[in-house]
Amino acid sequence: MRQRGVKSDVDDGGVGDDAQESAVTRQARRALKKVDVYPKMHREFKVQTEFGATVSLIAGVVMALLFLSELHAYWSVNTHEHMVVDSSLGEKLQVNMDVSFLAINCRDAHVNAMDVAGELQVNMHQTVVKTRLDADGNAIGRPISMITNTAAEEEVKTDVPPGYCGSCYNAKHPAGKECCNTCEEVKEAFISSDLSLEEAEQKEQCVRESVAEETLAQEGEGCRFTGKMFVNRVAGNFHVALGRTFHRQGRLVHQFRPGQEHSYNASHVIHSLSFGTPYAGSVDPLDGVSKIAQQCEQSIVWYGWKTME
Repeated sequence: MRQRGVKSDVDDGGVGDDAQESAVTRQARRALKKVDVYPKMHREFKVQTEFGATVSLIAGVVMALLFLSELHAYWSVNTHEHMVVDSSLGEKLQVNMDVSFLAINCRDAHVNAMDVAGELQVNMHQTVVKTRLDADGNAIGRPISMITNTAAEEEVKTDVPPGYCGSCYNAKHPAGKECCNTCEEVKEAFISSDLSLEEAEQKEQCVRESVAEETLAQEGEGCRFTGKMFVNRVAGNFHVALGRTFHRQGRLVHQFRPGQEHSYNASHVIHSLSFGTPYAGSVDPLDGVSKIAQQCEQSIVWYGWKTME
């Protein structure tokens, strides 16, 4: 029988191709192994010691601590404080106040503010409200808005006929007004003309208003100031003083009844006093502070506060 060699030729050709491919693969793997920077040792050449195990445990603990500290730092909130110079003088600083004066009635107490820029705000009334207090500190009646200079002036206005023009009594009003219809305008004219305020108190406007004012404030009452005011962002002060305030030749003149300076008692309770826009949960240094004067001569109290926004 004759044996055909076709299959043998095919098999020989296949084996040759596989051998050539295996050689290329082995060369590629050898080239790849040369890149390994962590060469492996045979197991029979490895030696495990207690010192090496200790180092491994310490390294593991250190790595765990570093991981936990970095994780804690990642989830923690960091607060960075910094200050910048505010060069915008046009913006105002809001002052929020709620203060009770226990021995000064609302008729005699007024708020004034001044600063180093020269701005003066006397008898402040824009957004401040006064509430009468009894001897126990309880509110009496409804709050009185200072924007109308007490309700007494409203009553006085209804007592004068239409077109009424009160005399300034030969005094020149600083605003150039021809008529002095209220007691305050008469006093402003007298101060501007260097005339006596005691004489102004005897004029018709002041006599008429004093009767109405007596019905609004009685001796022994207190007054609570609540609201806010807006001041320049510069050094300055605001204060509650006895009597109405007038500006005369760069100075403040406080006008009050004779004898009141000896009985002036500025005992007070600061319910809250803050600067800037209030927010929930804020606690300010003067909240809840109270001062009770044992003697009238010791009743003047000053608080210093530096505010930075």
